[in-house]
Amino acid sequence: MKKLFVQFYLLLFVCFLVMTMLVGLVYKFTAERAGRQSLDDLMKSSLYLIRSELREIPPHEWSKTLKEMDLNLSFDMRIEPLNKFSLDAPTAQRLREGDIVALDAEYTFIQRIPRSHYVLAVGPVPYLFYLHEMRILDITLLVFIAISLAFPVFIWMRPHWQEMLRIESAAQRFGDGHLTERIHFDRGSSFERLGVAFNQMADNINALIASKKQLIDGIAHELRTPLVRLRYRLEMSDNLSEPERAALNRDIGQLEGLIEELLTYARLDRPQNELRLTTPDLPAWLTGHIADVQSVTPDKRLRVYADSAAHFGALDMRLMERVLDNLLNNALRYCENEVSVSLDLDGSYACLQVDDDGPGIAEAERQRVFEPFVRLDPSRDRATGGCGLGLAIVHSIAQAMGGEVSCDASDTGGARFRFRWPVTQLVALPVLPDR
Repeated sequence: MKKLFVQFYLLLFVCFLVMTMLVGLVYKFTAERAGRQSLDDLMKSSLYLIRSELREIPPHEWSKTLKEMDLNLSFDMRIEPLNKFSLDAPTAQRLREGDIVALDAEYTFIQRIPRSHYVLAVGPVPYLFYLHEMRILDITLLVFIAISLAFPVFIWMRPHWQEMLRIESAAQRFGDGHLTERIHFDRGSSFERLGVAFNQMADNINALIASKKQLIDGIAHELRTPLVRLRYRLEMSDNLSEPERAALNRDIGQLEGLIEELLTYARLDRPQNELRLTTPDLPAWLTGHIADVQSVTPDKRLRVYADSAAHFGALDMRLMERVLDNLLNNALRYCENEVSVSLDLDGSYACLQVDDDGPGIAEAERQRVFEPFVRLDPSRDRATGGCGLGLAIVHSIAQAMGGEVSCDASDTGGARFRFRWPVTQLVALPVLPDR
């Protein structure tokens, strides 16, 4: 609110100041013209009177005689020698030509008495002194006006700012997965139309998500039924050789895996609130899981490094199992002989790291591997197994957990995947289907 308040306040104050200056300039121009004309008339009248009264008096007695005259003026009027005043050349020339010259520092006006070396000096004039004092008063008034403008601006802006905060809060909650979030403003609110537009947007997004869910569930159901029939007929067929039967079973299995991965990826993109949080012994779970994988892949060597004394927070273990399986499957698919898995703390984050000694991934392609169905080179095709969604699912889980996943070069020459998540933060994660 502070930034918006300052911007609006400065705009209003500058506009007010410009208008005040314009009015002041008009007033000053008019007042100065009227004052100058009055001063000219005064000085000319004074000169005429002085010349009439002092015509028979020698010039050196003019000042004495003028003091003895009772003129009843609010300012002093006297006769002074011309050489008493230090004037620059242009001012002296104006004085010789009969103009009235203002001595601002003394609040005094002087005019030369014709055919003499004397001037008529009028001042100090209280009017000029008051004008000087008015400048200080003007500055004080501007400061007072500036402070006074802040209160109505704040009073006007506060309810608008509160309504903007309501919109921000509703947008954040909607983005966090609370898809039923709506916002309603009073009929007289300036944000009523914005609230209506937000609700319409939320309804449209809900409709799109529901349509996507219905489409994916329908496709999965429709595909699984013929796959089951196809596998049954394959088992009942006697016209296929064992290699042909194995190849068909492998293709059907990959197709079933693709359907399962598509469903998982779609559900990760569908915000939910239900969680199954536990605080497991993550190092012990990791060690046991790696041992199970090692038993079914004896041709590869798996190493595990886990900090058994660290605390890794509350987790949904279905998500962690999916992350570990996908990273391990990817590493085993492309490694030569060895895969290393480590689990430790990195500040306030926990880190699961998987290294392999395979061909690695080019630096320019390391971000693309987390996109769905991306295949970087001919060696990473369907012949190696998988459907191109494993790392995309890991990336979606990392985003859901408020963490990140990255790809780098391993010390063994292959690829290194680091999955990090905050230990102290519990995030509302999407619910995966039971496998």
